Amino acid sequence: MDADNANINGAAEQAQQQQYAALKAFLMQADAEGRSVYDHLQNCFLDILDENTLDVANRPERLAEFSALLKQQQFAFGDAAAPTAAPPAVDPAVAAHAKQATKLFERPAPEVVTEVQKPTPYTTITTTTVKPKAAPPVPAIVSDAQSWKAAGVGLPARECFHLEQSITKLAMEKGLEDTRFLGKIFGTHGNYLVVTSKRHTEPEEQIFEETNVMPKPPRKKVPVDVQPEPGYKGCNRYTFWVAPDAVSPWVKLPDVTPQQINAARKIKKLFTGNLDAKINAYPVFDGTEREYLRAQLSRILAATFVAPINALEAVTPEEEEEEEEVEEGKAPKPKLAKYVPLTAANKEYAPDEEAGVHALADLEQWTHAEGYIYETGRQTKVPPKPEVEGEEEEEPEEEEDADAEEQKEEEEKELFNPVKKDALYAVIAVPKEPNPEEDEEEDAGGDDGGDGEEGEEGKDPNDPDKPEEDEDIPDDDPLKKKLYPWATRLTNTIFKKHAMCVLRSLRWPGAVAYASQQGKKWGAVYFGNGLKQTDAAFTPTPADPVQKEAADLIEIADATAANEKLVLRGEDPKEADSEDEKEDEEEEEAADE
Repeated sequence: MDADNANINGAAEQAQQQQYAALKAFLMQADAEGRSVYDHLQNCFLDILDENTLDVANRPERLAEFSALLKQQQFAFGDAAAPTAAPPAVDPAVAAHAKQATKLFERPAPEVVTEVQKPTPYTTITTTTVKPKAAPPVPAIVSDAQSWKAAGVGLPARECFHLEQSITKLAMEKGLEDTRFLGKIFGTHGNYLVVTSKRHTEPEEQIFEETNVMPKPPRKKVPVDVQPEPGYKGCNRYTFWVAPDAVSPWVKLPDVTPQQINAARKIKKLFTGNLDAKINAYPVFDGTEREYLRAQLSRILAATFVAPINALEAVTPEEEEEEEEVEEGKAPKPKLAKYVPLTAANKEYAPDEEAGVHALADLEQWTHAEGYIYETGRQTKVPPKPEVEGEEEEEPEEEEDADAEEQKEEEEKELFNPVKKDALYAVIAVPKEPNPEEDEEEDAGGDDGGDGEEGEEGKDPNDPDKPEEDEDIPDDDPLKKKLYPWATRLTNTIFKKHAMCVLRSLRWPGAVAYASQQGKKWGAVYFGNGLKQTDAAFTPTPADPVQKEAADLIEIADATAANEKLVLRGEDPKEADSEDEKEDEEEEEAADE
């Protein structure tokens, strides 16, 4: 009996499975467009599960709504799972960008070293060693992006990841050292990602120490162009690399000259994103946007790279070897220059963990970490001209104009100059409280003849105050409020470990410095249009004054034949006092002929 029941149950289950398979096959029958009832019901159930709705059982019309919505979308966009569906079109720009992004993960070819040894005349041992190139230290863009985000600037997460891989690949291919991400410059048609590194030299390039090759100034005072700084020094200490995005190749910018920096100070022009674009401005800029970008980056780096006090220390160059004696009459041989970093991390730097970043909210705790660019357009002074034996020193001539202004050399500024010592961004005049007694006296006294629009010493109150030094204005002056060029704020102050101090530059909008992890982690970055802030309306440099017209020609009578004869004899020529004497001379000349 048990065996018969088991056979009956097995036959029933087999019949149900066959019926289920036949029903499923019937529902999976597709029409001419490749759609079936089974796929449609499956998509309906998936949508119900995705929305996690609970009223479908009590509201059967909801199932009809899901079905109608699926049919509508399928009619508009097509069924991607259908066998006849065509693959979606991909934007060619997106495809090209993805293809370039894959190259960021390609590793350079390893270094293969083969050694051949012959321990005996009849034995040869060949050893081949494959050494993969090690990635040099590069900035942790993905990690720093979290600090940038807290400071209010930054890049998308995907771009940060691609940027870190791109900088790593650039450093490995070019052999760069001390790479640093400076920031991003926004242009009208394209942007620039900027990376700095230790001065990159070509295989056959040699950099020599600087010597004064400037020509002697003429007797008449005329400005002489200052010679550019050599590599490893001043504004040309670093090499700047730019790229429009993280997956594009990097372009090396040329060295900058003092003339380009001074010209960039006088013009205000947005970047276009094209390095070969012309700079149409006055004063005339010698170069394209490539050189203009390089000049602006030098200014931005010198003005906005700040660090907590004592976080960096100056690097002292090594003592030079004794100079070789130079033979008389021969010029000294040029010396090869050595790269000496300007600053290095201070190993003894230990911020106060109890105070945390709250102590860094004071501007006195921040210093400039790059050299100051003087009015000459250089960060360093031009070395003195070497004295050459045999040359006579020219005596300085007396100046015709006694009131001529003498060029004064700028005072050298220290490397780690405190940020608070910078010239004030502005001085806000606080109005006095109205005194009714004084108002009554003024009404009784009448009008003194003034228009009331100009302030002290005829100054227009609408004109913005020029930046002044912090020491010029006392702190206890209630009528003047000092506005410093850097603004500070604290974030995440509830938890001391996660608090961060943020500095924003008012003179260079987009420049940000930050300190986190109780002052142990700090950095500086720039995201802006590359222009300095101007409060008042920008006034371009006026044209040069119109040159004076040349003096009129003076007509002089030619010398007579008689005077020429007297001059040839060594006698003084006669001066004709009247027309009668001229006529007598002409008669004598006619008689001689």
